[in-house]
Amino acid sequence: MTQWNWLTGWCLAGWLVLAGGMGARAEERELIQDPGFRGGFHLLVPTPGKRVVYGDLRAEGATAAPVWDLAQWSSRFPLTPGALTSMGQGTWAVTNTAKVVRGGGMNADICLGVNASVEYDGRARQSGAEPWVHLLLQQDFEQPPSLGELTACRLKTEVRLRRSELHRTPDYTRDRHAAQFFIYFIVGNPHEGAADYGRYYWFGVPVYDDRERRPAAYQARDFGETGRFIYTPAAERFARASVQDGEWVAFAADLLPLMRSGLAAGHAAGFLPGAADPADYRIAGVFIGWEVPGLFDVELQMRGLSCVAVRAGK
Repeated sequence: MTQWNWLTGWCLAGWLVLAGGMGARAEERELIQDPGFRGGFHLLVPTPGKRVVYGDLRAEGATAAPVWDLAQWSSRFPLTPGALTSMGQGTWAVTNTAKVVRGGGMNADICLGVNASVEYDGRARQSGAEPWVHLLLQQDFEQPPSLGELTACRLKTEVRLRRSELHRTPDYTRDRHAAQFFIYFIVGNPHEGAADYGRYYWFGVPVYDDRERRPAAYQARDFGETGRFIYTPAAERFARASVQDGEWVAFAADLLPLMRSGLAAGHAAGFLPGAADPADYRIAGVFIGWEVPGLFDVELQMRGLSCVAVRAGK
């Protein structure tokens, strides 16, 4: 996964102060910058484990640097830096033989697609240790909030599966050769001197899995580069329908109690030493996209992404 820098401390800038009864106030802040994906992307080299930018995809007329990274871990066909190609009527697209990234079309903010049949040249992966292809959008949050001081963290978005085609081979196995789309948040302790300083875990929102209509809850060590704890509640905690049906599906939940449960589970499993105090753990960033260890050609759309942190006002 990516590297990130811990940003500590709060300021009122960026918080919307909402009036409440009996003089109480709540403060809300959208954590995700450029949720419509209109400002372009930093392109990361395909080698997993380090954040190395090799170029940008820039929106037409953009003057500020992109806030999103586009990771293509273990891809043999990285995208070429340059301008986002305008397709007319406010739409754009960047494609090659192995992937597609496009926005503004078909009533969606972003569409991510992977042609794993091209990436693997028609050959199924032979072991769990063999790298698999990712296509991920990611960003670090400014002034990341702690689990201890928030009263809510409201996620919402809508997604639609456009394509999921399996190129079956004789050595296909259901467990090894899958396609999954997730939203992951990184939750960790940035406080120097703490026993669990620098420790973090992955909190997952399971959007799509070819093997399950509504993915079940999952807790385990990350078998990828990070080796960190993964905590993923069941899909039914976020959505009422299955993305497999190809219709728009709304995802919405207050993540705060679920993230606190994930912190407690990671501590109990021995991944997070020390006290694992919610006040010490911050929501540091988000990762969105595909992991495709199987011979799948897939494509999924997203719109209306939002993650609002809420804390009690002073």
